[in-house]
Amino acid sequence: MKKIMMVFVVALVLSEGLVFARGGMHCENKIVTTGDHKYEILAACGQPVSREIVGVDNKRVGEYRIVEEWLYIIEKYGHKQMYLLKFDGDGFVREIKWLGEQK
Repeated sequence: MKKIMMVFVVALVLSEGLVFARGGMHCENKIVTTGDHKYEILAACGQPVSREIVGVDNKRVGEYRIVEEWLYIIEKYGHKQMYLLKFDGDGFVREIKWLGEQK
């Protein structure tokens, strides 16, 4: 029984490391990673603490799309972790940055 529990703990720790290596975060039971759409993020994580418009994307002639950053504070194991998600003009996550623990 102890071996099974140890294998489970090691697998959990390794999976956490892979999520962070890919630039991801956990929301409830969902792993959010780069490439996910903002509607998937909203469904998995709910509303962010903060939303900021940081620019426009005009890669197509005559089309302007809003570029956003969202701030999430995820509580896990009694610790509040802050994450900044940067979206492109099409609404896909391009970067997930861990900002540290909220004190």
